[in-house]
Amino acid sequence: MSWWSKLRNTLHPGRLDDQLDEEMRDHLERRAEQLRQDGMAPAEAGRLARVGFGNVTVIREHSREIRLWPSLESTIQDLKYAARGLRKSPSFAVTAVGSLGLAIGSITAIYAIVDAAMLRPLPVPEPARLVSLSAPQIDPTASAGERDTFSYPDFLQFQAAANGAAQLALFRPAARAESQLADPSAPVEHVTLQYVSGNAFDVLRVAPALGRVFSRDDDRMPGVRTLVLSDEYWRRRFNRDPRIIGQRLFLDGRPGVVAGVAAGPFSGVESGTFVDVWLPVSAFDPGVFSNADADLFRIAGRLADATSGQLRARLQPVFRQQQEDRVRRRTVSPTLQPSYLDATIRVSPGAGLSDFRRTFGRPLWILLGIAAAILCIACANVASLLLARAAARAPEMALRLSIGAARSRLVRQLLVESLLLAVLAGGLGWLLATAAAPVLVGSLSSGRDQVRLAVGGDGHVLAFCVLVCTISTLVFGLQPAWHATRVDPAVRLRATHPRAWSQRTGHIFVGAQLAFAFCLVVTGTAFVASLRNLASLDLGFQPAGVTVLTIGIDTGPSRTGLVLTRELQSRVAALPNVESAGVAWFALLDGDGRRERVVLTGQTPSSRNEVFARVSPGYFATLQTPIIAGRDFDTRDDETGSRVPTIVNEAFARRYFGSGSVLGQQFQRTDGTVHQIVGLVGNAYYSDLHNGAQPIAYFPMKPPRQFALYVRSSIDAGVVARLVEREAKALGHGAHIVETTTLDTLVGHTLQRERILAGVSAVFATLGLVLAALGLFGVLNYTVVRRTREIGIRAALGAGRPALARLIAGSLAVVLACGLSAGLLSATLLLYLTRSLLFGVRTLDPAVVGSATMVFVAVALSAAALPALRASSIDPLVALKRE
Repeated sequence: MSWWSKLRNTLHPGRLDDQLDEEMRDHLERRAEQLRQDGMAPAEAGRLARVGFGNVTVIREHSREIRLWPSLESTIQDLKYAARGLRKSPSFAVTAVGSLGLAIGSITAIYAIVDAAMLRPLPVPEPARLVSLSAPQIDPTASAGERDTFSYPDFLQFQAAANGAAQLALFRPAARAESQLADPSAPVEHVTLQYVSGNAFDVLRVAPALGRVFSRDDDRMPGVRTLVLSDEYWRRRFNRDPRIIGQRLFLDGRPGVVAGVAAGPFSGVESGTFVDVWLPVSAFDPGVFSNADADLFRIAGRLADATSGQLRARLQPVFRQQQEDRVRRRTVSPTLQPSYLDATIRVSPGAGLSDFRRTFGRPLWILLGIAAAILCIACANVASLLLARAAARAPEMALRLSIGAARSRLVRQLLVESLLLAVLAGGLGWLLATAAAPVLVGSLSSGRDQVRLAVGGDGHVLAFCVLVCTISTLVFGLQPAWHATRVDPAVRLRATHPRAWSQRTGHIFVGAQLAFAFCLVVTGTAFVASLRNLASLDLGFQPAGVTVLTIGIDTGPSRTGLVLTRELQSRVAALPNVESAGVAWFALLDGDGRRERVVLTGQTPSSRNEVFARVSPGYFATLQTPIIAGRDFDTRDDETGSRVPTIVNEAFARRYFGSGSVLGQQFQRTDGTVHQIVGLVGNAYYSDLHNGAQPIAYFPMKPPRQFALYVRSSIDAGVVARLVEREAKALGHGAHIVETTTLDTLVGHTLQRERILAGVSAVFATLGLVLAALGLFGVLNYTVVRRTREIGIRAALGAGRPALARLIAGSLAVVLACGLSAGLLSATLLLYLTRSLLFGVRTLDPAVVGSATMVFVAVALSAAALPALRASSIDPLVALKRE
């Protein structure tokens, strides 16, 4: 019989039963008719026909097994039975599916981001052959970890050394820019651009969808700005118009010609960033091509016939020579020289690190672990509910076993019920994850750092969701199913109470829930405390009321950029409701800035790169950073003299000049520029809030191509932007607003990682706490039901209400103590592993553990209050009569 006929009969067994009944009836009738024709009486003929045919039921069942798949049919029957059971217990179904669905949705949403950001290979041919270069981070002023940027001379040396082992390509970290077509009426929009070497697309094996991509010839045409667009940007901005080839596109006011469109879905090599436009590295600042200290580029490559180890062996001698040159050029201090000279080049699989991975990599793995803990709590909760159902269904199971049902058959039926719960919860979780993942990705964006990840409709994520559902079924379904069928029919049919073993097993599951939940509460409290500590820092400036406008300029021959900058600042400062205005090259806390080494007279250069910031007169007054000694800049200060007037902060003065007066002191940069200190200001955070206030040297502005305008006012940022735009137009062609934000927003963006960790962990901790409280309530309530007769006897013998309440509280105390102890150990380990992400919080901070314990105990007592009240209110007569 064909498989299709068997499947059709399995799905429609009623029709098969009708066919079998008709066939057997026809056979019996024809046999009886033959016997009647032989002269036998009708009644006797019918009886002998049935006797000759055999056992009708056995033959019917045997025929059914031949014409369908019995195992599939029984599974379908189990599913129908499970569905009817869930319909009869809607509260159980809603609780189980809801809690499990929330947990599956949480872990799937986090996994979708982890997969898109860190696990999914690039959409290029043979992505496993791609590698990236990095080195240990030795600079004491930089954040710990890897250094994944190199200079252009380094790239050329590596490229020559890798001859035959791999093809290497250069990638500048992606940045934002203003884009506009040649038509002056065309809108201005922000795009993400990236400079790459001419062979980058050849190394990645990305073909053009239209026109051409870069080639090695583009590296030999300095200053030429040919552009390649991404397929996504071509579709979104130009509606796939093929006429885009050859058109001029202005990026930050500088023209380029579109040469081609890269084939989709490739949109860059950096996780979290979709590149819109690529430019050849030859169009970058020409000064970096011979500067061995300009570590501005990432290097990725494709292995040929060599392995990663063989490529590293070829590159290590070159890297060692580069490190020796760095030691000589930078006059590295003797304490750091061994670290420079012993460093080894690293060849890692994949296209390389990204700023997104560096910032959010560990937090995402932590959140995935926290979501896994939520899933464990939900599984334990559902297992407790199933155990209670198993105890209630013990007479049913005993009866089935007594009439011949196999234990394996009953276990399978119960597992099918658990599978149905997991499927329903998985569907709910998938819907929640599909909606939540893009929202979480959007929350990762800040200011100019717009995070973009393809988190929707990926087969890997769906497979992960199915795997989670399968594992969950086994975790919460197997133990209750095994326990429900481990009954002695003779004993169980006479008993009136479930065995104590069931109660102990339920306590184990509840204890596991409490342990996971307490671990989440302690961890969430620690991350919230860390965020609070960072948010309460004294920043050294007052961000409230300050609008920050990024201004782009394209001045003509009759006016320098510096003059236009000063005129715009003066006009804005004179506007109504504006207290003051100041200018700097870069916006505070935006990740940009200039760092150089300091050289004191008669000494070797420092081993640290210090921040050098260009600011205007009025900058400190606008930010309300106090000038402690000396003076502010004025319009006469510039770099034309033999000594550059400079203002330093207290951290800079203390590091290089001790506790004495610094006014009039001099120092140099490594390029020989001499600075003379004319002022001392208070410490202010510049680029990061985690490592304390950095030493900063401020010096005068020079003509910028783009600058940050700070405006302190009592009016809304949008109104300020319109006023500034009006003043910029009044000055004539040249200045326009690129971006508008507030200093409060910039401060908030530096706390983005901490806010996400604190917010998501707090939500998960609350969810875990609620699930654990529900589980605790359920098991204690079930304890009261199970021990109703015992409580009734105690009450009849004179036990008072407090004593009866303590009877239930005793069960709570043991479970709670075990759960808190296990949860505290888990939280200690987790906080130790995440200590680098915490600010001002110790691994076992008494305030964190104490507050978490108080919240947890309060919730646990609230969950136990109703069962305890119910136990103390039992009427002995009613309880004993019911038994």
